[in-house]
Order: sequence, then structure tokens, then C-alpha cells
Amino acid sequence: MTIEQAKSKLLAWVSAQVGAREGANNYNKYAEDPRLTQLYGMDMQHQPWCDLFTDAAFINVFGLELGAAMTYQQIGSGSAACRTSAQFFRDHGAFSQYPEPGDIIFFFASGAINHQGIVMRVAGGSVVTVEGNSSDQVAERVYQIGDSSIAGYGRPDWRLAAGAEGKDVAENATTETPDSPTIDPPPEMIDVKLPVLHNGMGGSAVAAMQGILHYRKYSLGPYGVDGEFGTATLAALRNFQIRNELDPDGMCGPETWKHLLS
Repeated sequence: MTIEQAKSKLLAWVSAQVGAREGANNYNKYAEDPRLTQLYGMDMQHQPWCDLFTDAAFINVFGLELGAAMTYQQIGSGSAACRTSAQFFRDHGAFSQYPEPGDIIFFFASGAINHQGIVMRVAGGSVVTVEGNSSDQVAERVYQIGDSSIAGYGRPDWRLAAGAEGKDVAENATTETPDSPTIDPPPEMIDVKLPVLHNGMGGSAVAAMQGILHYRKYSLGPYGVDGEFGTATLAALRNFQIRNELDPDGMCGPETWKHLLS
């Protein structure tokens, strides 16, 4: 597992959550995961959940122990408060004013750090994020770099994921079914399938797919990982499908996702 592979796996999981909505009184499916209760040392259901969503991403992709370590948290004494999470990064010299994909973005609200999300991509002076508890859902947002509401960026310790020698980090995460790469949460949660991508689409899911293709040395043309499924991305995906003996239909469906994430 390399750092780029670890980032790609995280961003793919996060993009698959976009559109998930909360229920009554801040109910959200992520708080049903007992690993989150173990991390915080308390049940966080029916509470504001932007911090919880970020932790759910790292725990689902990397497992409880590794996910907590990558975000500088102690199991059982963690915090679901954004300002505390930001301080964890500051205390370890991992807080930056310059975003990178996979960073945790922190926002000022009411004079303090009270919101956060995950950076999906950075391009053209803008930073694209996915945030939990954003208008009561998981949503993609776009900000200008330097926006006064942005407090800074926490950089996870990706070296820990890359250093998991002899292990596929995904074995600590939830599993995929043989015919569809799905998130496999606890029984109380709802399965979310990775989207089927095709030419002409855009967004964080496309960027996650492009990131994996780029890591695997497939040319994406002059624009690279830009979140836009154009002709260069189509050619790269078809080449990947041909080399992996898949139907070269140019669409990133369940079988193609499975091979990309393997």
C-alpha cells in the first residue's frame, strides 16, 4: 500500500457517501458503527456529526486502530468536537494552510472551529470538499483557497498506511461483495454502492477514479486529475479495462471499480 493508493481508497469511499441524509434529531447511519462509539468512549448518535463523518471515513477504510492513529487520536479518549480534532493535528505539527487531497479541512463558525470536511481535489484556485452534516446531509462543496472561513488543513499521517507491510489496508476496512464494490457497514446501516461513471460526468467520484488511474501510470492527458470525465480519461479507463480483461466499454461500473480498488 502506497500513500497515493491509501488516499485513493479514502476518497473513493468518501465520494460514495455523497447524498446520504440524516434522519430526525440528527440521526445518522455513521453513529451506528460501534467502532465510532469505541473511538469516542461514548455514543454520539443524535449529535452534530461532521467530525464523526470524517472519522467514519478513516475507520471504514483503514480500520479503527490505524484510522485513529492516522488522525492523531487515542481510542477511548477521542473527541467529536472539531476544534479538538484540529488541535490534535496542531500538536503533531500536521496543520497546514495549503490543501492537498485527503486533508481534513477545518472551518471557522461563530468565532471558533466548528465544522470540517475532507479535501477531494484542489484545482484552479479552488478546493473541493465532501462534508458530513452539511445542510443535514453528506455534500460536495467548493471554496476559493484563502476563503476567510477556512481555518486550515489537518494532514493525516499517510506514512502509517503506507507502512502497513504485508497487509492490505482494506482488510481492516469493510468488505466488498464479489459483484459490486459496496461499503459493508454494520447491519443497522444502509449499503452505499460506488457510482457508475461514464464520459461527460464530473465530480469527486470521477476524481477518485482518475487518481487511481494516475497512480497506475495511465495517462489522463494535460488536465490530469481534474474531476472531469473527458476523452483522455475515457481512453485511460478503456486501456485499464483491456489490460485487466474487462469489457472495454469505457464505463466505471462494479467490476471495473473492483479491479481499480484491488
